[in-house]
Amino acid sequence: MPTHADKVNAQYDQKTSNFISLQQRLNEALQLAPVFAGLLISAVAEFKRRNPNWIKFEDIHLCQAIQVSIDRILIDTTMQRALNMRHVINILSNFQETMVMAIQVYEDASKPGYYIAWDGQHTAIALYVILTKVFGQQLANAMVPVVVYSVKQKLQIRRNFILLNGDAKEQMDFIDIYKQQVSGVMIDGATDQEWQDNATKNKYFKDAGLFATHSKFGDEDEPGAFTLLADTLMSKSLKTRKHPEVTRMFARYWTFLNEQRPVAAKEARQLYEYFNACYVEGITVDDTYLLELTAFTKQYFGADFSEHGMFWDKVKMAYTAWYAKANPDSFAEFGLKGFVTEWRCGGPFLIAQIKKSTGLKTPTYVPNNGFTVDKKDLW
Repeated sequence: MPTHADKVNAQYDQKTSNFISLQQRLNEALQLAPVFAGLLISAVAEFKRRNPNWIKFEDIHLCQAIQVSIDRILIDTTMQRALNMRHVINILSNFQETMVMAIQVYEDASKPGYYIAWDGQHTAIALYVILTKVFGQQLANAMVPVVVYSVKQKLQIRRNFILLNGDAKEQMDFIDIYKQQVSGVMIDGATDQEWQDNATKNKYFKDAGLFATHSKFGDEDEPGAFTLLADTLMSKSLKTRKHPEVTRMFARYWTFLNEQRPVAAKEARQLYEYFNACYVEGITVDDTYLLELTAFTKQYFGADFSEHGMFWDKVKMAYTAWYAKANPDSFAEFGLKGFVTEWRCGGPFLIAQIKKSTGLKTPTYVPNNGFTVDKKDLW
């Protein structure tokens, strides 16, 4: 039976666009996150209460653009972000006629007579809910404003989607950009290096039973869920962007770990930074290396990097011993300072423990706080 990771990663296997109706898009989103069904019912009831003068959909005065029947609008699921029901409900809860922006669409030769929404799906879905669930009207007779863009290459639209989603829209998270870039390579043949790198990273994830996600999708507790995209899979800065090889190392480590659980954020951070340090220093991290590393993490702290686990308890003990010796006056007066469950504290300890307990070659790392680990403070 396919795992949840298999189902999520299957979206990147598509070689062509996938067009679905507004109704299907809403139904699928509610099936994936049923908790929003009740919230949607409440939002519809509240909408009716706040707007008693609107008896039918046509009573709402939307902006003027090209008017098309709402049933002529399709969503390209490979281009649009996953439907965020919380955002849809926020639109309903704060609805004003003057806030409705025209849905941005293009025409696709494979779907004559239809308009493909490339931006504004949340507006389209909100209008669909108002039409069908508030007023109980049929799709075919309701007209909504759209702006039609002349598009020769859909890759151009993908680039626009990333660049134009700004202050007036639901902000794009790393996961939204990641999905666009992977789909852009798989479907539209994008050759941008960053996009191709992310497609490569996603292949490593897929092979390891991992999948990139976000808490807004409601699947962050599924086995293989990876939610810490910042400075792991993605980065705002070229300086901190990590090579796909680092993701290969992590994905193979996860394969050998063989645990049916989501990836903890602290775990992702520590291991990505460790593997990145190995990559930068040219250390070969092959399957033999990773098998020994996996055995080490399991043996010493159950491969548990969570904030309140054994690993950080031991790191804090070692850091406290170092800090008290390095800063005796400050420690005596103010107590422990500067300890965080982040790489600058965890990294020196992890490297020192691996060096002591295994035959693996380790990278060099000294944080800017100068933290070093005394051998007596290791396991």
